[in-house]
Amino acid sequence: MKIYFDHITGKLTHYDLVYSMILAEFEPHEYDYALDNGWIPMSFYFTKLERETWINTRTCRVNLTKYKPTKKQRYTLNKKNVSVKVIDKKDLTKDDIEMLSNIYKGYIKHKNYYEVNHEDESEKLWEEVFEDDPVQWKHFIYYCDGVPVAFTEIAPFNKNLVTGQFAWNYHDPKVGLGSYATLYEIDWAIKNGFDKYYLSFAYEVTSSYKSKYAGFEFWTGREWLDDKNIYKKLCEEDTNIKNLENLNDYQEKYFKIVKCK
Repeated sequence: MKIYFDHITGKLTHYDLVYSMILAEFEPHEYDYALDNGWIPMSFYFTKLERETWINTRTCRVNLTKYKPTKKQRYTLNKKNVSVKVIDKKDLTKDDIEMLSNIYKGYIKHKNYYEVNHEDESEKLWEEVFEDDPVQWKHFIYYCDGVPVAFTEIAPFNKNLVTGQFAWNYHDPKVGLGSYATLYEIDWAIKNGFDKYYLSFAYEVTSSYKSKYAGFEFWTGREWLDDKNIYKKLCEEDTNIKNLENLNDYQEKYFKIVKCK
């Protein structure tokens, strides 16, 4: 394992803030340790990633030994007009890549997920990252009535299944492909002998839905917690932070919310 830090900026005069990116590289025999201690692989960084690089972040997972779908979730999974194809990254054709890129662009437009000051680049990010991404993802491609409408990047690490980018073009929002995809992947993971299913980053209210699955846990940086109320409160606080003053004031409040020992 090699850990490195990019100390990007900080504030000492009017605020007490440090902003650093904490990254690591792991050997294959260390993957279980990495995932169990809050590290997840990343696809994009500001300098070229020569090999799989991991970031320690608030992430969440489903402990599949504790998972049991609700009646509603079983119903959601029973969609007759949805089919799934799984393709390894190395096996994607140029047409496949163009199709996935178009789905991603539709997703960004529908959700209005444009990065401030980088709006022109936001729709192109997936296709720009794809070639240089060192993670060998599997692509779960979802078809509705035979038409490709969504995808999830999935990477297996021993008994752990890790999700990357998810996107769908919302051709028919009533289909609910987001919930269906997560439930399908959890079911696939169980059938294929995986122990944990990781749902990637867990910030802001847009991530609150990730707590609705039995066996849910989230990483605080010190431990895994299964308290959904604490998790949802943290997501709300993320969204409420609008400026450096908010962030500076929030630091002490954070430790009261998570009840750090």
